[in-house]
Amino acid sequence: MANFLGRDRAKTNKDPSKSASWFRIWGLGFCKKQKTLCLRALCVRIKMDWKEELKEFIDDKTAIMGIGSKLKTDDGVGVFISEKLKNMGIKNVIVAEATPEHWLGFLAEKGFEKLLIIDSVLFGGEIGEIKFFDLKEISRRFGLTHSSSLHLFYDFISTEGSIKELKILAVMPESLEVGENLTPSVRKSADEIIRFFCE
Repeated sequence: MANFLGRDRAKTNKDPSKSASWFRIWGLGFCKKQKTLCLRALCVRIKMDWKEELKEFIDDKTAIMGIGSKLKTDDGVGVFISEKLKNMGIKNVIVAEATPEHWLGFLAEKGFEKLLIIDSVLFGGEIGEIKFFDLKEISRRFGLTHSSSLHLFYDFISTEGSIKELKILAVMPESLEVGENLTPSVRKSADEIIRFFCE
């Protein structure tokens, strides 16, 4: 297909319509049946920036949960961010630390339908890199820094809880050694995420 004319968001009943990262590319192609040039569309997936994906995911029914351990340097990035957001008055923020399962009742009681978990994830990126993932994808491909409790948490809310969608805003850690402060690169990423929620 050549002579591309532009693109728009895919609006079909297939998978592309369920993801804002799918677009329809329009172009001119040769139609064998009519033996003439005609306008054709091709759906392609374009990876969005984490900020764009996050904007589309978050709504009034979304809870934001920071998990991790503040005693293991970058493992505490999710807790650091959630504490800052809560202190700044951002709504629906939960500081869960290492026990997200303790908040199941609260999530159901408040009627949340989406959950955003902020956590450090060893996904093989650059130190401090920020990615937006589905928990299933993370569990299968990379592994969370404290994955066992999250796997149980996910298994439960998938069948019994009120949450219908669960995503992770992941930060690539530099160190998981004992320590109370984030490394400079991860702290910079944490500040960027905090600024995003305050915009």
